[in-house]
Amino acid sequence: MERTSLMDFVEEILAGKVFAISKMISLVERRDPKAFNAMKQLYGKCGRAHIIGVTGPPGAGKSCLVAALVRQFRKKGLSVGVLAVDPSSPFTGGAVLGDRARMEEFSSDPEVFIRSLATRGSVGGLSEAVNGAVDIFDAAGKDIILIETVGVGQNEIDIVNLAHTVVLALVPGYGDWLQAMKAGIMEVGDILVVNKADQPGAGSLLNELCLMPGKTMARDILDNADVRMETWRVPVGLTTAIKGEGTADLASIISMHFQFLKIGNGLSEKNRERRINQFLDLLSKRMREEFVRHYQTDPALRGWIEKIKNLKLDPYQASEQVIDFIVEAREGKIRNKRPTNKKENNQ
Repeated sequence: MERTSLMDFVEEILAGKVFAISKMISLVERRDPKAFNAMKQLYGKCGRAHIIGVTGPPGAGKSCLVAALVRQFRKKGLSVGVLAVDPSSPFTGGAVLGDRARMEEFSSDPEVFIRSLATRGSVGGLSEAVNGAVDIFDAAGKDIILIETVGVGQNEIDIVNLAHTVVLALVPGYGDWLQAMKAGIMEVGDILVVNKADQPGAGSLLNELCLMPGKTMARDILDNADVRMETWRVPVGLTTAIKGEGTADLASIISMHFQFLKIGNGLSEKNRERRINQFLDLLSKRMREEFVRHYQTDPALRGWIEKIKNLKLDPYQASEQVIDFIVEAREGKIRNKRPTNKKENNQ
């Protein structure tokens, strides 16, 4: 991509042009080298959007909840980007795209952009491209970025490292919710929602959740409307998203949480943590790719891998050797760059 066309492409993204946004997300999702220079240009334009994660067990009605939140935020005149992270085959990488089908009502709204991303076997439940897509939406001027994750489990909580506000959706009668509590999943949410509140047991689940440390009724938060509290008390509310019930209150509480973060140091801290995690994630993937690429042509590396395969070298020791090699190479490079003392030159 030539410099002129690159700058034009970036300007189209910054102007919120749908085709440019879509193309850029596709490039990032494919990890196309063409995307790197464009992302460098967009990176400095980020940092304005409210990033909201919606997670929870399968069957919690997350897609309906996201659609209901889009309606509420649009009523407030806010532009919205939606990233629906779909389950995908580790072989084909294809996404189900079911969430986009549920949100057809927004297809004619230029202020709503919906994109499905495949997890491609990502252990954390989020696609590798999600961070990049969030930055693209942010740079393109979206006020709200909603991320719906595949599900939730002990290893699927990396939404915490990405979103400013995490909404954890639960449903009455979900058999494993108590086990999820024991696994620490309840600590993921900044806001807890008992969705499908028209089903039996919703009130009982609400009361049980409110008895947990640090939790409170959503109505208490809304009635007090004080975002200057020292510690955020996690509100628990009821919604029936498919009917739009309780979603206006949920959108208000989400906005309150964002204000709470902005007043304190929480928002800056979350943004810093996200950038660090994004860097470490990209670094680890890039190092793996480079290692595999060199492994194809370097006989010494192939011999090293053969030792691991034949149990002559364990992977733990091999990993330590790689780290030692990198550290030694880095220290040697620094020494070589160190300025020479003039007195030493005269001797």
